[in-house]
Amino acid sequence: MSNKNRFKVAMSGLWPKTLKNRLFIILGFNVLIPLTMVILISYKSVYPLLDQRIRTGIQNNLNLYQMSLENTLANINNVSQILAYDGRIGKKLSQFLDEKDLYKKTQINNDIQQDLTIISSTNPTLGLFFYYFEDQKKILYQNYTVNPVFSLEKLPRLVELNGITYYGPHLTNRQYSNVQVLSVARKIVMPDQNNVYVYLETGYKLWDKINQTGHGESMNEYRLILDQENRVTFSENTNDFPIGSILRDSPAGKLKEAKGYYVFETASNQGWKAVYLISKAAYHKEVIRWIEQLVIILIISILLCSLFALGIWRMVYVPLRKVNQDMRLVEKSDFDTPLSQFSIVEFDTMMRHFDTMRDRVKELLEENALKEQRRADFEVEKLLYQINPHFIHNTLDTIQWLARLKGQEDIDTVATSLNKLLYYNLGKKGPQSTIAEELEALKDYLTLQKIRYDFEFIVHIEAPEELQNCLVPRFILQPLVENSLYHGNFDKDGLIEVAVEPDGREYIIIRIRDNGRGMTPETIARLLEKQSEEQNRIGLGIGVYYVKRVFDTGYNGQADFSISSTIGEGTCITLRIPRTHAMKKGESL
Repeated sequence: MSNKNRFKVAMSGLWPKTLKNRLFIILGFNVLIPLTMVILISYKSVYPLLDQRIRTGIQNNLNLYQMSLENTLANINNVSQILAYDGRIGKKLSQFLDEKDLYKKTQINNDIQQDLTIISSTNPTLGLFFYYFEDQKKILYQNYTVNPVFSLEKLPRLVELNGITYYGPHLTNRQYSNVQVLSVARKIVMPDQNNVYVYLETGYKLWDKINQTGHGESMNEYRLILDQENRVTFSENTNDFPIGSILRDSPAGKLKEAKGYYVFETASNQGWKAVYLISKAAYHKEVIRWIEQLVIILIISILLCSLFALGIWRMVYVPLRKVNQDMRLVEKSDFDTPLSQFSIVEFDTMMRHFDTMRDRVKELLEENALKEQRRADFEVEKLLYQINPHFIHNTLDTIQWLARLKGQEDIDTVATSLNKLLYYNLGKKGPQSTIAEELEALKDYLTLQKIRYDFEFIVHIEAPEELQNCLVPRFILQPLVENSLYHGNFDKDGLIEVAVEPDGREYIIIRIRDNGRGMTPETIARLLEKQSEEQNRIGLGIGVYYVKRVFDTGYNGQADFSISSTIGEGTCITLRIPRTHAMKKGESL
């Protein structure tokens, strides 16, 4: 088996056998293929846009967060500059520390307190602030009560620039408070004083506002602040990113990932970084929602396709079922029940053609039944003419011996010829015989006819030796010669010619010609019809109709039988028979 045939066999095994399943598959492909292509094209074009929009939104949010932190730290830095040594209050502090006169010292202290009050009232974002003498662990001019365990070393240092140390978000050092703040420690250089700092914190309300720039923990989104060494100084997710841990960089060109989160970061011009963490599920949430919508559309389309296929199937199935019922009626030979009618043009047209075909089948069946009846009649009629051949032979033998005993030579000749003729015509040798046997029987027949008729006629027979062994149907020459004798109406010497001659290599032609009075076309037509009483009186009652039937049933259209006649000139019957043709098996004459 070729590969092409194997492929066809494999495909035929996969392809459904029922129209319903094929309809579902075809409509399914017609819907799913375009829809799948639309989904793929949409995914290729929309997904990058969604991804870019998500990244842009996160990055803008992170930039806003970073700017808020920078502005807050800048405000604190500005205030710390006023409180530093080179500022107005810082100089007064230096005078306060150096002054020995108690009265003047009190006066300077009051001035400092008044200035600090003004600064505090004019900077609402400012929280706790004070001067810190690290060596002496002494605190001056604090606006709120300071936590006794205060220590700069314990604070999460963010970056140190130009003597200013920025600290990341941490719990305030204000006693009895636990809010998150940002802080700055500026080192002050004073005569005779070392390690003096002015310490300032943001107001907690400002930090809460900054902390609300993102979605918060409910969305699995967190913020980190890293120092210059990528060390975490502030974390909203201390479980995965504890304070002091290092956040490593990812390869360039890829979306940075860490512990199941996508990492977005932006660097401050001061060197620290603001980091935004978002879980992968939260990051892809919008894309997943969009994909879910596409899947829902796909499922709805499949359901609609199935409903359409079911509707179309029902539209086709009901007419097909009725057509099948009508065909079963024809199968049961019911040709009279009215056919079903539909409101579909295609089915109505088909039923009209089916009705025409049904009428034609009915006609053919009736015609075939008539032919079978005629065939049965013909067989019965043939049997009637073969009544007890043994009785006839025995009777003729008896007549023949009686004639010989009494010296009646004419009767002996007639009985002998008739016995031989009947033996040939009523014999059991099969439906075929040779041309030689057919001619021999014809001669016996002519011997009897010369005694019967009271006029003289001559029979001239010509048959080449090479054709005498060709097979022909039994008993075809006698009826034709008998027709010449009966319809010839010879006035004087009659002539009947029987000629056998070749027609190429495959056919032979047999002609029976007479010089009688001829026949009219009507007479010829009657001869070729079913036997009439007049024909039954001719010879053995079989006649030309028998020969015509033999040709029709035995040669399947490969033999020709024709009669031509002219009034006053005679008649010619021509037979054209296949030379090597054998009749059908079991065919009887």
